[in-house]
Amino acid sequence: MKAIDNLDYKKYISYLLIAYAFSFPISKAATNLFEVLAILLWIVEGNWKEKYTLYKNNLLSIAIALLIGFSLVSILWHGNAELTLKYVAKYRHLLIIFVFYSSFDKKYTSHILSAFLAAMFISEIMSYAIFFELIHYKNISPSDPSPFMSHMTYSTVLAFTVNVLLIRFFYETNLKYKLFYIFFFITATTNLFINGGRSGQVIFILLILVTIFASVKHKLKALGISLAILSITFLLAYNFSPNFHERSNQLYHDFNNLITKNDYRGSGGTRVGLTIIGVHTFIDNPILGTGLAYNMQDVKEYADKFHINVENIEGFSDYHNGFLTISVQLGIVGLLISLLIIYQLFNFKYIQSKEYKILSYLFASTFILFSFTHNTFHTMNPMIFFALFAGYFNALSTKRGHNELR
Repeated sequence: MKAIDNLDYKKYISYLLIAYAFSFPISKAATNLFEVLAILLWIVEGNWKEKYTLYKNNLLSIAIALLIGFSLVSILWHGNAELTLKYVAKYRHLLIIFVFYSSFDKKYTSHILSAFLAAMFISEIMSYAIFFELIHYKNISPSDPSPFMSHMTYSTVLAFTVNVLLIRFFYETNLKYKLFYIFFFITATTNLFINGGRSGQVIFILLILVTIFASVKHKLKALGISLAILSITFLLAYNFSPNFHERSNQLYHDFNNLITKNDYRGSGGTRVGLTIIGVHTFIDNPILGTGLAYNMQDVKEYADKFHINVENIEGFSDYHNGFLTISVQLGIVGLLISLLIIYQLFNFKYIQSKEYKILSYLFASTFILFSFTHNTFHTMNPMIFFALFAGYFNALSTKRGHNELR
């Protein structure tokens, strides 16, 4: 017992969180393992009185507690406890946010980001190996080489990674590292556009603007650099990436058909249609919501009512929008939780480093844009992406030193 009492919990929890950041881009099994180990050590660490004091004064912790707690309480008026509990069980991934906030040692700040980037580099090598047909991996097509995640999630995480690398390039003073970051930036950007995830490609546009305008003092110069990067990237991608060329044309036709023919079929039109249905479902159930076990039983009825001809409409289990899904499920409280999360992601206070402050804005922008196209609070990899970086930047935003809860 004495050995356990003298254990440096923060150090070992921080090691596990670094391993967690490394495993996220390349292995679900390893990510789950390190997540469980970090949570178990956090529980054994104790100090619950001090931890409670920290959590009750932290808006993100409050928002996550509200999401989990109110989801459980909703069983009382929505019933179907079995399905609701299965749904809420997935929120276990969000506990890492609490682990980061109370038990992460800030001296390992750079290690988290470095571990994540190292794993993304490995993932990128795998992607290129599949693309050039050097290897065959789990029946993944060379035309859409996303090795460890869905192409939507992979492209989004890649868009974030590309901009992290650009920030690192701007703030690095060692020429050797600057050259590596710009090389990695070019290869990661190319990888983004040979993959089939359009979400990340669209998110890339906004993130580049955020990165350049936040990093370059002269705004006219920033505008020129942004336009140059975006123009060259999209011109090369459109002309040399068959995947990007085809999917760009497809997206154009989807929206053109939506506007001119009121045709919601196609990927772009489907997302618009599901959003309209979700908004009206929320309006019809504003107080208590539909419940977690609702599973969109009335989606066909809403589609017919508003003349939305989405193909296989009854096969969708959510609105492809994380914040809208929460609002529909939990009513006004769900909407408020969504607003709290959005607000807090852009308001991580007390981050002293300008570099990390910009990185926190990049993450917030990435996740919020991603949430408009995906149920990010109920799919493993998007949830891990959120838990990892929301927890990370939330921990960096606290005033306390790394020895406080030891």
